[in-house]
Order: sequence, then C-alpha cells, then structure tokens
Amino acid sequence: MMKIIKIGFILSALSLFLLNCKTAAQNTTITSVSYTHTAGRGGRTFINATKDSLESNKTGGRFEDYPVFKKKIDKKDWDKIVSDINISLLEKTQSGKARGYYDGPDHIFRITTTEKEYELINVPENSEGYKQIEKLKNNLDNLLKKY
Repeated sequence: MMKIIKIGFILSALSLFLLNCKTAAQNTTITSVSYTHTAGRGGRTFINATKDSLESNKTGGRFEDYPVFKKKIDKKDWDKIVSDINISLLEKTQSGKARGYYDGPDHIFRITTTEKEYELINVPENSEGYKQIEKLKNNLDNLLKKY
C-alpha cells in the first residue's frame, strides 16, 4: 500500500512539474521592432515600435514625403504587431546579402526580445520566414499611415 502511495506522489509531482514548464519562446517578450529601408546614397527610412511608442525618421533627399514623428502607440496596435511574430520561425529565418552603399536598397529588420536581438537583412522571398517578415513590414507601414 505504501509503495502505491509513493508512486502516486512521484507521478503527481512529475505531472505538476511538466505542466508548469514553459518553452523559451513562451517566456520571451518582444521589446521592440524596427524596419529600416536604405536606398544606398539616396538615404534611408526608419520605423521603430515599442510597447509605448512609434517612431518614424528619414535621412537623405530621396524620401521627401516620408513622415517624421515620435508618438505614443495604442496597446492594441502594439499587440497586433507582436502577435504576428513567431519567435521559433524567426530563429530559422536567414538573411540575404547586404547590398551596401552602392549596390541598391537594403531592407533591415530588428526584433529585440528580453533575451536576444534578431537582425535580418534582405530576407530572400523563397526562404522560411519571409512571409512573416513581409507581414511585419506591412503592419509597420500601415501603422505609419494611421499615426
């Protein structure tokens, strides 16, 4: 009888332990998301979002109509950006080649979490994770129009 109670206790403790475990991705919190579009010598545009603010900036003469501001962001808008980012998929996403100053535009994404910063440059269209990055770009561009 005592053996059955011990086994039951051990199984209960083990099941509680397993139920309380979380993966690293579940514990990771995204703290900021940014997108930079460089146009070589023509300048660059920049969008940065955190849970508190949305910032937009530009340099160079090529982007005359691009808005420049720093505003408070709605929690709903921040949650939409973050909910569409899958950290596990982000880990697998590969960058393409940086084109640099003379060879054409670069699309640079930085996603900062409590544990790591991901920087993705020119993610190839046929790569794993491209759709997620493209959706992030569209979400940030749509926010820019909203604010």
